[in-house]
Amino acid sequence: MAQTGARGIAVGRDGWLFWVGRKNELVDLYSESAATRRLLRRWVRLVEARVRRAKALGATYVHAIVPEKIAIHADTLDRPFPNLTDPPGTRLGRLLAAETQAELLDLYEPLQAARAEGPVYLQTDTHWNHRGYIAAYRALCAALGIAPAAHVVEATGHLERFVFDLGGKLKPPVDEAYFAHDFPRRAQRSEANALVQLRETGRVAGRGGFFVGSRAVMRNPEAADPRRIVLFGDSYVFDQGPRLTAMLAESFREVHAIWSAEIDWAYVAAVKPDLVVYEIAERFLRRVPTDRFSVDAFAESRVRRELNPNVIDRLRRLLRLR
Repeated sequence: MAQTGARGIAVGRDGWLFWVGRKNELVDLYSESAATRRLLRRWVRLVEARVRRAKALGATYVHAIVPEKIAIHADTLDRPFPNLTDPPGTRLGRLLAAETQAELLDLYEPLQAARAEGPVYLQTDTHWNHRGYIAAYRALCAALGIAPAAHVVEATGHLERFVFDLGGKLKPPVDEAYFAHDFPRRAQRSEANALVQLRETGRVAGRGGFFVGSRAVMRNPEAADPRRIVLFGDSYVFDQGPRLTAMLAESFREVHAIWSAEIDWAYVAAVKPDLVVYEIAERFLRRVPTDRFSVDAFAESRVRRELNPNVIDRLRRLLRLR
């Protein structure tokens, strides 16, 4: 795997790009080491506590880890990488099964099975392509006890070209042809917090740092399943386009989607969901959350800082004068 001009990105065969981290963070996470073992045991304690807390609120907790692209598309690598057949998410699943009553939703096996039919990740990005999203949606539906919505699985679409995240970091940038799938939307967004609204004004277009803390509510009176879900996750869940929030909203009556690795338990208690579904990309296992988080307070603070930069500048000047 030869490094490209962009730090943290590695190149496999036929132009496949992978995130490995600026300091080889992914190698460290995948390696079998005392540090990784301690990290996974901290996750075991956290997940066990979350299961208990959700149950006390009348909800079922479901924990899912998105395996790294490098593990699912290991056949495109040109040199060894540690533990690709036993990634940290899989190891965490074994620990949870052996030591607790918590279970990990396995996305590794469904994605590996779908990989037999073709790629499940984009070649120049860390995210799934349409095949990967549908495989993950099917696995989630199976875990949640509902049949996938036919109009989601049978999604149609067309080919487009786009410069995705990893490809955009190269010089010159590399674009990719991909299948842009879509499906009829019966769910409608009924609510969005201040951070989502700020992004939709276009004021912060192209800038990072305005995603964590996003919250939206989707309602679908036509959905077959009346249960209410609070969904915590990252860009695999909460982003524009047909991602997991949109897919699940076609199956369930009400979906609250929050972009956060931390769980806002006060929000969960207020919403009274049937299910608390948590998704995290495997690379983000490097940090164990504290779950001391208020999504809307965080979002409003972030928006205030953006809209009132002079206030921040004045505070910094005052601090320098002391």
